[in-house]
Amino acid sequence: MRKLHLIQLAGAAVLATAALPFPLTFVLSNAAADDEMTNPFLGQPAAIEEGLQIYRSKCYICHLSQGGRGPNLFATKISDEKFLETVINGRKGTQMPAFGLRLSPDDVWKVHAFVKSTDHY
Repeated sequence: MRKLHLIQLAGAAVLATAALPFPLTFVLSNAAADDEMTNPFLGQPAAIEEGLQIYRSKCYICHLSQGGRGPNLFATKISDEKFLETVINGRKGTQMPAFGLRLSPDDVWKVHAFVKSTDHY
């Protein structure tokens, strides 16, 4: 139930702030580690293909096949929830921009599903 609620909340927040001239800070609740969100698109071929297309257009320029300016996403050990949070909010002090106003949470999950489906681009 919590997983669905946070995904809906994230989607509503992105839609509600689409006209804002600044990025939305995506806030996750202080939930227990066993209550972390997981990617609802893992293992779904159509979602993985969509994730590949998004990766090609938005991520490849920095992350390449095995890391570049950005880290190697195919070797990352971060949680599903941290992946979503990082892509939506970006990372201060790095070249990772916030994609919260450019990609929906579902699109981020699809990229993650693609990345988790293989060990390289």
